[in-house]
Amino acid sequence: MHPLTFSEGFAIAAGLVQLFVAVVFLRFRHGRPEWGLGWWASTFAAAGVMNTGAPVLLAAMHSPFGTSLNVLTMVLGISTMGALVAGGRLYTGHPRPGPWWSFALTWLAYLSLMMTRQLWPGYESLIANGVTGLIFAYLGCLSLGAMRREPGAGHGIAAAMLCLYIPMVAGAYAMGLDQVELRYWSAVPFALAGLGVTSATMGRMRAHLRDLNESLEQRVIDRTRELRDIIASLESFNSMVSHDLRGPLGGMAGLSGVALSALEAGDTERARRLFLAVQQQSSNLSELVSDLLLLARVSNAELRKQPVALDALVRQSMQQLELSHGEGHARPVQAEPLPVVNGDQALLRQALINLLGNALKFSRRAARPEVRVWAEPHDGGVKVAVKDNGVGFDAARRADLFSPFKRLHDDRDFEGTGLGLTLVQRIVERHGGRVGAESQAGQGATFWFWLPATETAT
Repeated sequence: MHPLTFSEGFAIAAGLVQLFVAVVFLRFRHGRPEWGLGWWASTFAAAGVMNTGAPVLLAAMHSPFGTSLNVLTMVLGISTMGALVAGGRLYTGHPRPGPWWSFALTWLAYLSLMMTRQLWPGYESLIANGVTGLIFAYLGCLSLGAMRREPGAGHGIAAAMLCLYIPMVAGAYAMGLDQVELRYWSAVPFALAGLGVTSATMGRMRAHLRDLNESLEQRVIDRTRELRDIIASLESFNSMVSHDLRGPLGGMAGLSGVALSALEAGDTERARRLFLAVQQQSSNLSELVSDLLLLARVSNAELRKQPVALDALVRQSMQQLELSHGEGHARPVQAEPLPVVNGDQALLRQALINLLGNALKFSRRAARPEVRVWAEPHDGGVKVAVKDNGVGFDAARRADLFSPFKRLHDDRDFEGTGLGLTLVQRIVERHGGRVGAESQAGQGATFWFWLPATETAT
């Protein structure tokens, strides 16, 4: 074997760098498979094999076309470029068309070039390197686009190294290197491009880890807040059990005993009044238990999202309220045209039933009760509002509105369990939205909920 020339030494050194780059990509390809690192690992592994074996493989290009070694070199070379394009498109966020389409189109381009090479006798190497240079320029442009989408992720380094291929090969051609030496030399910018993409990959990995850490911290904050809410709810539940459940149950037992004594004494009128009071208490307790069960179901049920017409839901909610409170109960409700949203139909209906029921309840003492429902685009989503002309609430106590079992009005004035707005909040939050309210005492209230364009279920 003859001593290595300077150009052959360059090619072998570049091949070793390419093999190193391939190992790095193989190491990280499972972490982010959508980046196409497996394709680029194949690219630089094939290029590394060809260039470390340059004295044997590249010398085959002097042989007549059709020899086994020449065909092997050609297949490896075109496959390398095909994998480079497929991996580059995935790496820069272009998964469509799929990588195999990119691979096949690259093969088609080089085969077309080979079939028409007789049109440019003596310039085959120049044309082939020109096509290869265009591919590197294309991938460099894709990296520049990715740099705008992901600033600080190292795409700029990748773009610079990919685009470096063109001036380095053009300079070597201008220096008068022959066809074989030019092939040796082109391995160097190819290796530098691999190092650039490797550096960019490290930057993207660091940015990805930073985002994961920030996301983890936010999740910890969110979970901590949820735990605090759960503890507050449990405390409220304990208070409710001791007051709202145990008290009425004890009262019902006492009233029943007095009513039985009245019956034994023949005082049926008094017994009737006492049993009516027992009936009212049992009805209140039944409503409270139903709301508790509904709250548990809302918190744990799987969301079944689909396009939901809010117009239809408002009509269904009004019908439900009239069934439970009597015909004409929902007559004050005036709904403007409402949009279609994506969500769980049953849960959103329950939220509207609670909001409309609240508005009707607190406006029933007005001379002319009015409840208005409308929606508007807001903050990239839809904001749905329910406004009444009722008694309103003290704005200083707004924080208590959506807390379970906390009521802003006396039970003797307005019945309820204190869970209706809690249910609304939980339903909306499960759709990735938020709730709010505005009011001044005696001037009505507006309750609203906001749903994002694309909800995130919890």
